[in-house]
Amino acid sequence: MKKVFTSFIALAVLCMVCRPCSASPSTLAITGLVRQPLNLTRQDLNGFDAIRVQLNEVMSDGSFQGVFHYSGVPLKSLLELASVEKKETAFGKKVDLAILVRNKKGMQVALSWGEVFYRNPGGIIVATSASPIMPHKDCKRCHSPEVYKSRLDQFQRKIGFPKLVISSDTYADRSLEEITSIEVLDLRPKMPAEKLKKLYSAEFTITGAVEKAQTVQNLGAYPRREITVKHLGEGKGYHGIDRFSGVPFKAILDKGGVTPDLSKTFLISAPDGYRSLFSYGEIFLNPAGDRMTIADRINGQPIKNGGKFILVPPDDLMSDREVKAVQKIEVISLRKKSK
Repeated sequence: MKKVFTSFIALAVLCMVCRPCSASPSTLAITGLVRQPLNLTRQDLNGFDAIRVQLNEVMSDGSFQGVFHYSGVPLKSLLELASVEKKETAFGKKVDLAILVRNKKGMQVALSWGEVFYRNPGGIIVATSASPIMPHKDCKRCHSPEVYKSRLDQFQRKIGFPKLVISSDTYADRSLEEITSIEVLDLRPKMPAEKLKKLYSAEFTITGAVEKAQTVQNLGAYPRREITVKHLGEGKGYHGIDRFSGVPFKAILDKGGVTPDLSKTFLISAPDGYRSLFSYGEIFLNPAGDRMTIADRINGQPIKNGGKFILVPPDDLMSDREVKAVQKIEVISLRKKSK
């Protein structure tokens, strides 16, 4: 009886939100590669079970916009309701999908499917309400009124909802207000994929939206690091712990001249067509981006089985975005897709 009741509630919610999608500023449209496009009003969003997160709104330029408790629904839950699915493609996994979020002012932020689905749901929510977290004391002893008054004023500012809140980022640049659309995209649906007898690539290239394309044959020019990774895949489950040695992925991108752009994504692929996508924000604004590694050694030995270089995202809850035999890193900006 409980299962029947739960199914009834889920169906009721689905019927409530599955309206024909229209370009209305009062609604949030979820479109693209989804089985059930959605058009959600503020009232619809308030009908979901809400979670509360704290966001310290310090931007990458040093500006301060207050500290708030935000309440809303995980973005993962909304995308699960819309049911993300690929169209016909040689690569069936969803780890190469991008999620483009736009707001009323035409601003946009790119997310990766992996940072939404392979991280805990509270990290990225669509918020519908907020309450300021006021300091208990003033700071007259350490700052002049000109400084602390402008900061206190931020706690009373008007916030535009619904708001994309990424509480796991160090800086709040991606927490976009008055969002109007969320679009799921496959950036390279026609890229071939096939199993190879031997998976190997002696080098990898960095191309696309960079100041200087480059080919990397060894990692000698970069600072090295070691990371320990638990392997847990969606298909084959737990496969032990490995110690990787390599260089920060961010350092390789920096050398290629990747300019700041919250619409940028990075598509990493292997000779067999296996590929994963990462967003600019999760690499450059999120602490997990500091740990992402291009490895050339595993457990103290050079990597031979599965390619010379492996991209390792150690903070993913699943290991499916790991790319063996890295052959190409393509920097793709989604800014041209703005509406």
